[in-house]
Amino acid sequence: MPNITRQPNNLLAALSESDRRQLMPHLTQVELRLGAVLAEPYAPLKHAYFLHESMVSLVSMTSEGASVEVAMVGREGLLGVTAILQVESSPYRALVQVPGGASRIEIKKLKILFDERASLRRLILRYLHALMTQTAQSAVCSRFHSVEQRLARWILSSRDRARRNSFRYTQEFLSNMLGADRSTTTLAAGVLKRAGLIKYTRGTITILNSKELEQVACECYHVVKREFQDTSHPPL
Repeated sequence: MPNITRQPNNLLAALSESDRRQLMPHLTQVELRLGAVLAEPYAPLKHAYFLHESMVSLVSMTSEGASVEVAMVGREGLLGVTAILQVESSPYRALVQVPGGASRIEIKKLKILFDERASLRRLILRYLHALMTQTAQSAVCSRFHSVEQRLARWILSSRDRARRNSFRYTQEFLSNMLGADRSTTTLAAGVLKRAGLIKYTRGTITILNSKELEQVACECYHVVKREFQDTSHPPL
């Protein structure tokens, strides 16, 4: 594999030197492609991923085929973290929405290190709390906030994790993530576009005014961001 400069993963960056020496030999550098499914609902988890440039959505699927994103994992976290709770699978599909690098580790090895290393355990548990908050807040968001507010939150959350202002997201993809029909999502994107907050052409969203976009986003954006900032690893 070619030598690629990685964006730092916040959890890995926050490791003590002792924990880093124990963990690093078990990490494999991988590239995650756009649209790749890293886990299916209730399928056994074999690997966990410390994400770098990449970003993954945890998506809840209905029996009719509808979907909605319940959480987002990027450079701040660890995909597959629930395995340390002795749960062998997750009810959500893990879908790569932004391609890029990740550091992969076997679940069984992560569990061993989690049990052996108290400081690593505290770090992962703090992250798990923030992830659980994000998942719970998504229910509040879907119930009480408009599609425009949710779309603004989702775009900002993508920016925070990927550290960039432009993303290739189709209307169909956005509709699936927001749990809204395509026409409603299109109207919401149009509202933000006409207000001069985003540019949306040919499947690419570009943030034009972050400050005002944050004013449109619901409080869920700030609640979740605060939870990640309260952990010991660097903020979003």
